[in-house]
Amino acid sequence: MNKLHKKVKVGGAGVWGAIPMPPHAHVSDGDIDVMVKWMLTGK
Repeated sequence: MNKLHKKVKVGGAGVWGAIPMPPHAHVSDGDIDVMVKWMLTGK
């Protein structure tokens, strides 16, 4: 989960598909944890 947390925080290309994900440095660590947990549910 820490690896995903960092990917969301920093952003990048090639991980999430063809469209690069912008960095989310302005989002709190707690909110990023919630986002990552949600992504892992597959809903």
